[in-house]
Amino acid sequence: MDNKFKILVLFYSFTGHTAKLAEYVALGARDIDGAQVSVKRVPELLPKDFFEKNPDLAKARQSFTHIPVASIEDLTSADGVAFGTPVHFGSFASQIKQFIDQLSPIFIKGTMAGKPASIFVSAGSVHGGEEAALISLMIPLLNLGMIPIGVPYPIQGEGPEFDSGSPYGAIYVSGHKGEKELTEGDIKIAQILGKRLSAMAKIIKFGCATFPECQFLSKDYN
Repeated sequence: MDNKFKILVLFYSFTGHTAKLAEYVALGARDIDGAQVSVKRVPELLPKDFFEKNPDLAKARQSFTHIPVASIEDLTSADGVAFGTPVHFGSFASQIKQFIDQLSPIFIKGTMAGKPASIFVSAGSVHGGEEAALISLMIPLLNLGMIPIGVPYPIQGEGPEFDSGSPYGAIYVSGHKGEKELTEGDIKIAQILGKRLSAMAKIIKFGCATFPECQFLSKDYN
């Protein structure tokens, strides 16, 4: 029996911190047998000369520009999607918003309905709007009919990682100058999030063949 399913880790990164977190979310997703995981980024909206005028920023971006840019088809063909964004003024990045704003035809068709989604963010400071960004990004995903997957505290385990992340998703606080590295707890929560997303995608894709009740999750519900 073919047990393969697709997970897309889709992100926007400004300085590379969200890109780092994306790799660990993907690593966790690959822990589930049959998962075919791809990591892709949304297109940049800022003009090229913006980065030419900010060489330090342009240099930081070199760490992830090898990651391919996603298409809408990459999104619609996935069985589960992890969305990543830096925290911009207490919300998610406009680049992610613009990518999602193209999905009106997808929304009408119900293509993403019933598919699991998880969210991860990077921020410059603690209490800098991380949870607000996680929740605000969850809203359009709920409109698309996707099923949010978080990381409840009891699943995180005991120890310092209990203070990492959030029930709503994974978080990386990099510091205002990007001086803080990912902690052991940050990495663990990102991997748990990816693994939970992947597990739910597999359950929904293959379990629904057995349980007709799954029609209530998808566009076929009427």
